[in-house]
Amino acid sequence: MTSNPPTQDEKNFYYCMYGSGGSFMTKLYAAIMAADTINKHKLSLGFPEEVKIAIDYQEKPGYWEELCNKMKV
Repeated sequence: MTSNPPTQDEKNFYYCMYGSGGSFMTKLYAAIMAADTINKHKLSLGFPEEVKIAIDYQEKPGYWEELCNKMKV
């Protein structure tokens, strides 16, 4: 099975999860993951890809493992 290479946003998320992301991105992902549904929607107006990635991480089974595999390629 071939997977697409990670997007820049996915790379940013991956690095943030390992503590090596930039301070803005790390705080942004922390805010997105702590937000309720209404506030996630508001954040998605300015950061649609970041919110999608955070929601996939929180709700989509196997997403993190898939991203880790993409990062190894």
